[in-house]
Amino acid sequence: MKIDQRSFDATKIKTYKQDTKQALLNMKAYCASDQFIKDCRQAAYDRIDLAINKDGSLNWSKLPNLIGQNTKIKKDVTNSKNDLEIWGLSLAPHFISGFNTCNGLSLGCAEACLMFTGMGQKFMVASDGQHKVAIARIIRTILWFKYRDEFKAKLLKEITAKNKALRAKKIDMAFRPNVFSEVKFEKLFTELFTLCKYLKIQVYDYVKDINRIVENPFKDFYNMTFSLSENNSLFIPTALKHGSNIAVVTDIPTNKSKDKKSYKYLVPKKLSISGIELPTIDGDQHDARYLDNKKNAFVILRGKGQTIRKDKTNFMVNVFGQAA
Repeated sequence: MKIDQRSFDATKIKTYKQDTKQALLNMKAYCASDQFIKDCRQAAYDRIDLAINKDGSLNWSKLPNLIGQNTKIKKDVTNSKNDLEIWGLSLAPHFISGFNTCNGLSLGCAEACLMFTGMGQKFMVASDGQHKVAIARIIRTILWFKYRDEFKAKLLKEITAKNKALRAKKIDMAFRPNVFSEVKFEKLFTELFTLCKYLKIQVYDYVKDINRIVENPFKDFYNMTFSLSENNSLFIPTALKHGSNIAVVTDIPTNKSKDKKSYKYLVPKKLSISGIELPTIDGDQHDARYLDNKKNAFVILRGKGQTIRKDKTNFMVNVFGQAA
């Protein structure tokens, strides 16, 4: 019996939407009940309250900077023409702040989110018992939703100042708006892209919402890499059609070689997912995806953190053993 392709796609899309809706509900409930998250959220609001002036404006000297660097984006970029620094905006993902910043999430990516890796690990608390990194990310997120005009002005100011300082050292700047989140800044904050284009700052992100890739109004300098989850492989052809490579989180170990500079286990030269075979890029060599020298490729990422090793959703793709 011949399968009607349109009906087949419609069924997969319906399932995808149901899965996404359920994942959102699950994470909203989890964030509302997790004591660590609730404590961090309360601490964030307390800090914001202390930073409100009598006229209702914000005293930014009492608040964390909006842009920064972390191990997720701070890597040597050897194939850049000039020295390069990547700076990013680290908001809290999904419902951790009480506001949703990840409409395209899946249960697998939410449970394994890098928000709680590196300096974000839950045990990384200060002497006063507070988790400064998590609280700062939640503060930024609350400010985006509740003090948007002031947030926008401050972000533009920080980017301009950082770019000026880097240019003085002959260092190029790239910017990643969504380090842990997926906010549609290209629609909600067009001034950001106007500024970055004027200052010649490359902007890039990993994106799960396929509609953002299709409708990206700044394709000439806002590079989007499609981020694969356990339930969105049906959108791979669309992402490729619109010029996006596909980022894949895999089970390849993160072990380094004796020189501590290269990885012990290489990525496979090719990978097949949902019947689509593509050449690969080792995405852990650097984070500046707009510099990748291959198109129509899978960007292989090694799963980071302890949580992802317990993944049961198939978010992490099993490829270890296929490596060349």
